[in-house]
Amino acid sequence: MERVHFHYEADREILKGVDLSCPAGTYTALVGTSGCGKSTIAGILMGRNRGYSGTITINGQPHSKINESSLMSHVTLVTHNSYLFQGQVADNLRMGKPDATDEELWAVLKKVNLDGFLKSQQGLGTTVQEKGGNFSGGQCQRLAIARALLHDTPMYIFDEATSNIDVESEELIMNVIHELAKTRTVIMISHRLANVVQADRIYMLKDGTVAEQGRHEELMNRNGAYYELYQYQSGMEQYAAEQQEKVVNA
Repeated sequence: MERVHFHYEADREILKGVDLSCPAGTYTALVGTSGCGKSTIAGILMGRNRGYSGTITINGQPHSKINESSLMSHVTLVTHNSYLFQGQVADNLRMGKPDATDEELWAVLKKVNLDGFLKSQQGLGTTVQEKGGNFSGGQCQRLAIARALLHDTPMYIFDEATSNIDVESEELIMNVIHELAKTRTVIMISHRLANVVQADRIYMLKDGTVAEQGRHEELMNRNGAYYELYQYQSGMEQYAAEQQEKVVNA
């Protein structure tokens, strides 16, 4: 991605000449506060946000020349509110791979630690209400991750995939993402910097531009925008943990 500009409205530019490089087989993180352009980049890469200027290539091919079906077979997007439709668990999973065997379904469910729960229900035939209304937020997201793993594409984009879920599910999903990053190209978009410290390269976005880039240790040593945000978040999380401990011990 070179010198990419994008706007939803003519008088409000969202991306202002963004340069990003995500080599095949690497784990890249996009971070920054809300409104900095992280999810806009995901939308562009998935072909949802059209009308950008600049240059984007995927595997050496111009992004603008890649048709939708080819793009979908090469890139999988997982968002914080991945959609689950009414039916059975197996039906939802096979959206990722229609010819998947039951053994393959159970294998991905085990990776996201849903196999035990579903075996206590009706297994692969467990009913899923529209939008996963009968599952917890963490269970919905883990089921969406399992479906994404079945899709088995060279590149994965996780856009705030661990937002608004329980701590146990967040930790489990991050473990799955780290394991996936060993064999696939992964782009992790997150507002929570603690989730990206293992990335090969971190891009800190601010007001539609790349403010800083580098590995976690490098960015922390610069004492810049990334350092300040990381320190602020760490302090807030420590305070929240202390308050929770007081409640438990009260």
